[in-house]
Amino acid sequence: MDNYWLRLYLVRHGHVAYFDEQNQPINPKFALLSARGIAQIQHLAEQLKQVEFGRVYSSTMPRSIQTAEILTASRLKSRTVAYDEIREIRSGRLREIQPDHAELEIKYAYCHKTMQHSKFMQGEVWSDFEHRVLSWLEGMILATSQAQNILISSHDAVNRVMINWVYGRQGQDLYGQEQDYGCLNILDVEIHKSRILNKRIKLQNFTPYDPNKSNLLNSAMDDVYDIYTKANGFMELKK
Repeated sequence: MDNYWLRLYLVRHGHVAYFDEQNQPINPKFALLSARGIAQIQHLAEQLKQVEFGRVYSSTMPRSIQTAEILTASRLKSRTVAYDEIREIRSGRLREIQPDHAELEIKYAYCHKTMQHSKFMQGEVWSDFEHRVLSWLEGMILATSQAQNILISSHDAVNRVMINWVYGRQGQDLYGQEQDYGCLNILDVEIHKSRILNKRIKLQNFTPYDPNKSNLLNSAMDDVYDIYTKANGFMELKK
């Protein structure tokens, strides 16, 4: 009788141009949605227009806030609360990655357990990142006292960590939990006496703008690696 379920609508922000026209990186702290990214989230908003959200969360990064605002634009009472704990994992400087290590450190960055990467592309420590994301997630869940729908507008690696958590794979590789731009995941969490009793996934990586994934062939880090190699003029490394 004391049990209740929370439904988490976990979204990755829409497309962002992380590199300018000269293939130079843009500071991800300030990157906004591109026109394509806005359209992707508008497609998702249409799918979610009948869903009532008890709470709306985003990271403190502009693209995450922008995504949440588009998704809740038709809901006058919705207020987005931003948390730094669910900002995207911080990378090091791409230009400091040595060319002979680039494929391993960029393309396979999410295979951190298998490849024994202690840091994400020479940036944030993986264990610290997972701890901050899951501490926030579990704290938020246990602070919610009744059944409701919760929207979380977040990021690629953040979402992968949360999905691994549902599968009981904390500390493991994230590579297999693909998160395309503007995707939706639905996670159900059962609470019993201030304790997380059960977790399940109802939907994963759904992209209403391309439901068959016809134009979504690459992993997120494949795209970063491709742009990196072009920007640094050593395409031969891929052969």
